[in-house]
Formats: sequence, C-alpha cells, structure tokens
Amino acid sequence: MKTLAATLMLLLLLVPSSSSDSEAILDCKAVTAHLTPCLTYLTGMVETPRAFCCKGARIIVLGASTNMENKKMVCNCIKTLAYIVKPRPENAIDLSNKCRIHFPFEISPNIDCSRYSSKH
Repeated sequence: MKTLAATLMLLLLLVPSSSSDSEAILDCKAVTAHLTPCLTYLTGMVETPRAFCCKGARIIVLGASTNMENKKMVCNCIKTLAYIVKPRPENAIDLSNKCRIHFPFEISPNIDCSRYSSKH
C-alpha cells in the first residue's frame, strides 16, 4: 500500500497540467486526482470499485464531454496514467459496467488519443 501511495504522489507531480484553454473543466492533475480512487480496482487490489472511484470517473466523463480538445486532453492524461500504473486490462474494460457509466476511453497506455482531435 505504501508503494501505491508513493506512485500516486509521483503521478501528481509528473502529470502535466493543462490550463491554457479557458473552457477546460479538468486538467491532468484533476483527472489523476479523480481517477486515483480507482487505482486499487484497476490494478486488481480490490474486486469492486468503491463509490468514490465511480464518482471520480463520472466527473471525468462530464469534463471530457464538453468539447473535443478536453476529450483529447483527458485521453492523454489517462494514457499517461495507464502507462505508469499498468492496470489489469479486464478491470480497465469493466470499470464502465461496474460504475454504470459510459467511459469514453480505453484505460490503456496504447489508446490512440489522436482520434479525438477537433481537426478530423
């Protein structure tokens, strides 16, 4: 558990903050903070995500839904987070079902965030 706490602190320091867009509801630090309660579920330490994990996931979904730039920024933040914490693929896929939300991203270090560009 101490290792997970140290990883979380490192994440908050390493994940860049995006604040140039005045419409941005979330930045990377906020995305990381809202997804942090899910890390015990995503990494397989617990079998079910806790309520505050699902609440954070819902906030991320709302923030990502405001525009394509926010969606791309949230996607890149989640990609970075997934690269660092290495979630179990089955838990990452099942988070939407467990929290009863439509999470618009694959929680994976391999997700292609360029598809969320407003220039497509």
